[in-house]
Amino acid sequence: MKLRKLQSLLLAPALCVLVLLPQTGLAATEKETWLGLPVEFANQQYAFKQGPALELNKVKVQTTAPIEIERAWVTPDWADWITQFRTSRVRVSTGEIVARPSSLARLGFVDGPSTHKVSKLEFSSLKLLLGTTPLVLPAGEMRFGPDGALSAIRIKFESGFSLDLSPQEGGRLGVLLQSDAMRWAVLSAFSFDSVVAQGAMSDDAVVLDKIGTNGDGGSIRGSLRLISAGKFLLDGDLKMESLRARDVLGRLYPRPTVDGVLSGSFKLSASAESFEQLASTVAVSGTYVLKNGAIDRFGLLEGMRRSGTGVVGGGLMRFDSLNGRFSGRAGEPAQVDYQGLASGALRGSSSFTVLQDGRLKGSVSGSLTLPGGENVSRNFELSGKVDAPTLTVR
Repeated sequence: MKLRKLQSLLLAPALCVLVLLPQTGLAATEKETWLGLPVEFANQQYAFKQGPALELNKVKVQTTAPIEIERAWVTPDWADWITQFRTSRVRVSTGEIVARPSSLARLGFVDGPSTHKVSKLEFSSLKLLLGTTPLVLPAGEMRFGPDGALSAIRIKFESGFSLDLSPQEGGRLGVLLQSDAMRWAVLSAFSFDSVVAQGAMSDDAVVLDKIGTNGDGGSIRGSLRLISAGKFLLDGDLKMESLRARDVLGRLYPRPTVDGVLSGSFKLSASAESFEQLASTVAVSGTYVLKNGAIDRFGLLEGMRRSGTGVVGGGLMRFDSLNGRFSGRAGEPAQVDYQGLASGALRGSSSFTVLQDGRLKGSVSGSLTLPGGENVSRNFELSGKVDAPTLTVR
């Protein structure tokens, strides 16, 4: 009984305050303004949303492109109402918000009066209209400054990374992506211990021009651009520094026999109807350098020393460095070559294809300087699989 009486005592003033909200502007649609922007809604009613609230249906904030909210619940910001007596401050929770980036950026600037100043807005999802293609983001919140202007949009993804959007001049949203350990299907060869990416979002593109990651013993830096032009188009330029080659290759093919310190740069592109489908269309091409490396089950040195033809037995071959090129597309064979393999007096180069099941098909060339100064050169056929390469003397 005592608990019910206490709840009644707490709810009574809340309901009284909510009754006053329409009298301060929420009842008259034509008089509603937010940062100088007209606000329309189909109807309103009292509701219970973790407490007494005023429910607004089919809300539209009239910017150049309207911000649409199917349903919103408005409650007083009790901290300001009780301690500061600022009865114009309210908190809002909503269902899905549909908006263009430029429309949200407009909320960052005060250009007229507000019937009520929003201190915090929580949403169940945010559908950003990039060109003609929607980018749907999960639940998050909007924070507003003392003047009522939008200061930040914060979204936390289930995978662990966070997204912060902030209004900028020119109808853009600043973008800050941060994460601890994570994987991204578009870059499936890499595992990241930390990620920080900065850039900006316009109505038809997201440009991340400062990307920094750590993982696999090294780092990746570069830029990415996502464009909406009837579908999502992704392209980027990335640079690898001092990665563990075996870890990277092991995510693409089981039990790779190559190890070393991997550096290089590559271009990335993809296109798909949805953001989630981009990983299935990724194409990459680039150059690489592998230092202080080793190739197991690779009998190039033995093949240079033997006479006759046939399959060459493989051992562990260490090398100082090699460099080359690579290219590939999701669901298709990868093309790889290398030059400048240096292991003592042995030099080597190769060009080969890696099929989807890990089978190898290509050629290897080697040259060996003998103790007397004589130089021996040979060509080999490369076959087998990534985890068990085979060299055959031609």
